Amino acid sequence: MTAGGLRFDLDPGAPVMVALDIDDTCAFQESIDGTRTLGVVSAPVQEAIERVRAAGVHLVFATGRQTFSAVSMARQQGWGDLDLLASQGAVTVRMGADARAHEVTSRRTFDARPAIAALRARYVDLAYSVEGADGGHVVGVAHPPGTVFAPAASTMTEADAEATTALMLSSVSAHGHEMHAVIEHLDLSCHHFTELGAGWVDVSPPGVTKASGLEELRLRYGVPRGNTVAVGDGANDLPMFAWAAHSVAMGQASAEVRAAADHVTGTLADDGVVEVLDAVTRAVAAVA
Repeated sequence: MTAGGLRFDLDPGAPVMVALDIDDTCAFQESIDGTRTLGVVSAPVQEAIERVRAAGVHLVFATGRQTFSAVSMARQQGWGDLDLLASQGAVTVRMGADARAHEVTSRRTFDARPAIAALRARYVDLAYSVEGADGGHVVGVAHPPGTVFAPAASTMTEADAEATTALMLSSVSAHGHEMHAVIEHLDLSCHHFTELGAGWVDVSPPGVTKASGLEELRLRYGVPRGNTVAVGDGANDLPMFAWAAHSVAMGQASAEVRAAADHVTGTLADDGVVEVLDAVTRAVAAVA
């Protein structure tokens, strides 16, 4: 797709909502001395975000990051007065105008104990933690050093696992898809991957995806379905691609993800999301 070639047909005068994945869509990861940093957003991407927001678009960051990491990223970038969907859509956060304060407006919980038990029986090296009510991690067995960006409490209780918004599982002896297969029968929402020398599975409540959280926000703000745009790069973005009227995959996404999208933009390295945001900005200006 050539620069400036993307066009969106938006309903004149109606609200517009854009859902953006964060990692590998808007931000890239850096590691310093083996420790993952919060993330880096290029100047062109940050400027495009500011332009589309100035045009009055409802911008929502929809991320697999847990709440503490998502809020920290918003503070770092000054993303205030907007909504975040964290933990694969299980937590909705409203950022304050100055991007310092925030309020959790919705939490969807589930019982993580059956998944933990099933995987502990299979992998002796299993590490696991759940998201606490404060957005930090409550740890059963610690994940590899430098892989989790959140404060951690090291005394997981039955109550912590019984009602949580997110379960994080890792094993250095397995791939993410192998771990997912062990708990697939529990019908939880799972996103599996392998990176940083370990297999991982992020687990969310049944039926919870980025799309379910976005639909709640769409209805809250009265956005016509035809005025929804979603941009992402991963398999966990597929539900929001199906939800959005206009879906855009990043250029470096897998063939499966690119095939599921209406459009494909440039890669993360090429700041591909800028083209998408500027196309929305042009469309909003055209109907203003």
